[in-house]
Amino acid sequence: MDNELRVDLIHEDPDFLIVDKPSGLPTVPLKDDPKEKATLLSLVGRMYPEVLSVEGANAWEGGVLHRLDTATSGLVVIARSREVYASLQAIGKAELFLKEYRARSSHYQEPQLPGFPPYPFDDPVACGGREVSIGSLFRRFGENRAQVRPVLADSPKHLLDKTSGTWYLTRVGYSGRDDKDAHLFTCRLTSGFRHQVRVHMAWSGWPLDGDTVYQGKAADRLGLRAVAVEFPHPKTGRPFEIRLEE
Repeated sequence: MDNELRVDLIHEDPDFLIVDKPSGLPTVPLKDDPKEKATLLSLVGRMYPEVLSVEGANAWEGGVLHRLDTATSGLVVIARSREVYASLQAIGKAELFLKEYRARSSHYQEPQLPGFPPYPFDDPVACGGREVSIGSLFRRFGENRAQVRPVLADSPKHLLDKTSGTWYLTRVGYSGRDDKDAHLFTCRLTSGFRHQVRVHMAWSGWPLDGDTVYQGKAADRLGLRAVAVEFPHPKTGRPFEIRLEE
């Protein structure tokens, strides 16, 4: 779909598309971005212009159901009509829209960033493959509020007041090591906040490779890829799953 940033179509349905976003490509434009800016939405819209006219949560985001950070690669679902967008949004609010990520971390590092509360959950690696649930509220943090920080239910009121009041859960399973001796994880969630997986992993002591914002090891690419989505089909209600096999 683009000469430099290739967007692979993984699944074409009369109601929605599932595409593989490359690392380095924004999912959607910002409100004031020029129309010619390359984004996942603009590239997909060249072949499927109907996705551009879907009025979702923000008109300029078209039919995109969920955003990935620019540095994150992987699966994104895009509705082809307003009706399907609304149906998939309702499925997401009911926490029936599951997203699965593959994460990579080369080293253990206790968070030394300001604003992180003490980590109260189990270490995913020490659990030997048993899934660990990491949960928190979130508040925006830092210059231009570009970062986020986890907030616990018993955190001071002035921090709780900075959150939306929504509890976000990341279920993390340890998958062993790769051929470069880095630790691999599977992260599953049904509701998401900006930087959720990145922050929860850093909080657990396993910051992602390439994520120097949250103390991860410097790398050419962020060690985070969205590899699966599961949800009831918006028209039939039948279970639907797409998974990248890599």
